[in-house]
Amino acid sequence: MLPAYIAAACASRGPRFGDRVWDVRPFVPRSTRLTRVDFGLIGDPWQERTVREFLYSRINHASPVGRSRTARPMKLTRLQREFWLARTVLRDLAAAGAPRLADAERRHLDQVLAGWKQSGSAAERAGTLKHLAAHGPFLTDALAITPWPGRTAAQVTGDPRSGENNTLRIPEHITAPLIQAAVFYVTTAAGDIIAARAEVAALRHTREAAPVKTRGQARAAVEALIAQRRAAGRGVPAVPARSAHNHRGAPVADGIIQAPNEKFIALLAGLRWTTRKHRDLLAAAAAELGYEAGGLDTPMSPWPVTGRPWRPGMDPAAVHTETSYLRTACWIVIAYLSGMRDAEVRELGRDCAFTEPGADGRDRFKLRGRVFKERRLSGDEAEWVVLDAVHHAVNVLLQINDDPTHLFGYTSGPGVTRARLIGKMPERISEFAAHANVLFSGPGELFIPGQPGGDGGNAGEAAPWAFTTPQFRRTVAWHIAHQPFGIIAGARQYQHAETAMFEGYAGTSSSGFAAEVAAEQATARLDYAEELYRDWDTQGPSGGGAAKTINTEFARIRSELADLPGTAAGPARLRTMLTHLATTLHPGVLGDCFYRPGQALCADRAQPAGEPLPMLNTCLHCPNARRSGKHLPRLQQARDQARDALTAAGRRALPPLQKAALDGHLNQLGQLITQITHAVPAAPENPDSNRTPSR
Repeated sequence: MLPAYIAAACASRGPRFGDRVWDVRPFVPRSTRLTRVDFGLIGDPWQERTVREFLYSRINHASPVGRSRTARPMKLTRLQREFWLARTVLRDLAAAGAPRLADAERRHLDQVLAGWKQSGSAAERAGTLKHLAAHGPFLTDALAITPWPGRTAAQVTGDPRSGENNTLRIPEHITAPLIQAAVFYVTTAAGDIIAARAEVAALRHTREAAPVKTRGQARAAVEALIAQRRAAGRGVPAVPARSAHNHRGAPVADGIIQAPNEKFIALLAGLRWTTRKHRDLLAAAAAELGYEAGGLDTPMSPWPVTGRPWRPGMDPAAVHTETSYLRTACWIVIAYLSGMRDAEVRELGRDCAFTEPGADGRDRFKLRGRVFKERRLSGDEAEWVVLDAVHHAVNVLLQINDDPTHLFGYTSGPGVTRARLIGKMPERISEFAAHANVLFSGPGELFIPGQPGGDGGNAGEAAPWAFTTPQFRRTVAWHIAHQPFGIIAGARQYQHAETAMFEGYAGTSSSGFAAEVAAEQATARLDYAEELYRDWDTQGPSGGGAAKTINTEFARIRSELADLPGTAAGPARLRTMLTHLATTLHPGVLGDCFYRPGQALCADRAQPAGEPLPMLNTCLHCPNARRSGKHLPRLQQARDQARDALTAAGRRALPPLQKAALDGHLNQLGQLITQITHAVPAAPENPDSNRTPSR
């Protein structure tokens, strides 16, 4: 059932058309979660045949849907999802009175559509029905009608579409501590975890290398272990909290269960069975020495916020758990500080990290991987420029993972030969956040707070944030577009100018991240244009060469919207009418530029040096500049700094030209401030006069 060009890349021919189960695992990237479909789950023979023929056609034929003139065969990574959708559509049509596609009439389509609109995948199901119609020539049972001709699935279901990214952005009060915890794990806790792994491995090797002890030798080994811990001032390793259900009657002191961790103590003593026959020794030792959490010798590094160890001591089970959290922390650091998609991160190879000198002479940290979205099944090669913390995460993964090809692949324990690839990242990230709260929260305050009104919380209560992998890419793109010189999530400060940052966060990669950042920047400009309009609409002052032109355009928009002070225009329509202004808007510190090349005073200055246009904050008297109350504090600060410079210069003689330049700059700033502080407020217009008819 596979095209020859896919089967040729693998030793196996893949499943046959008549097989009950189609499993395409050998032909898809390892990060693909669901790779098999079972036609035996479909009870109706006609529906089973239709679904089988439909999937075969989707994989092998390109049939345009609706008004589209281009189409591509379906990628195998979508096989399981398309199976579920086709099965669901046929089941719903049968329930509506059309057991076969050929029996479906308009009334049946309308009936199932009404039910789909109550679900969360109405557009997807309607799209599958359109695909069933498009592949009709390859089906034994085909639709006799065209579903909703001339309309897309989104139009049919009323699914709102906009140019803005609808993926939720993780709020900064959640991102900041999450990234802080992940970076701490990668840069600091990783050393403790790796050392503890080595200690456990050494203990197991010693036990396996020694001959099996007799009962008397075993008792002597336990007595020797107790003597060692007595000499070191250590307690008896206690049962971890996760095993409390097995010791319900044991008392708890300072959060430590007062019962011995017999399995771990046996490992420390070199025994191949538990210490149940030596409980009298352990009870006497615990009465004398007390219990301690963990029990391994590896010390824990301090948590920078408190200066105390970042967690209690570890036992082998805790080492295993912390290793899992460390893998998740590495994923978070790589994904967030690169902008890579989930599959792109998890498909990285062990040799993915390298450095190259940049145009400015500084070394660039890079990753080499593959992009899969809207590409061929095997993906296309791509490179990302990243921060050094990402390379640190790669080095950590090389030490804790043992898959021969994939950076995120690992074997789950001793004796296991088949490596697995890290998966279920939303669940893993949520578990890591909850664990960070256990480790790092202060009295009465969560380290990673919840989000008010989130899923799972009562009214007014904050619930844990529901993480998804696309949110990380969206969040870092938003930060680049909105806060290019600020602090990213409290974890580290950007060290580059905007151009270098743009390159550093995949600006030169073929993964499409640059386009997503550009889309975020366009949205940010539109947000800012809306703020300027709202400020003007509430009588906010403005000045500058472009003030009259822009204020006139604002007045026209207000007239179109009948948006008098005290009334509210529809946000969507307002943003649409501001789009043409946002296209030319370049926000600045001392003024905004509504760039028009023919009037730009900075053009002559920038062209000889090859600098990009516009040059913000350089042409204070440019006809393209507009200043508002938002710029007043910065203008006043610049004026005060110029005044202080003149005052300081008064103590010594200044060259005439330098003094004239300072005087001129001070006077210029004073004039710009006066333009804003003495600006005539915009007068409300009568929406019925001079109004352009709406279309």
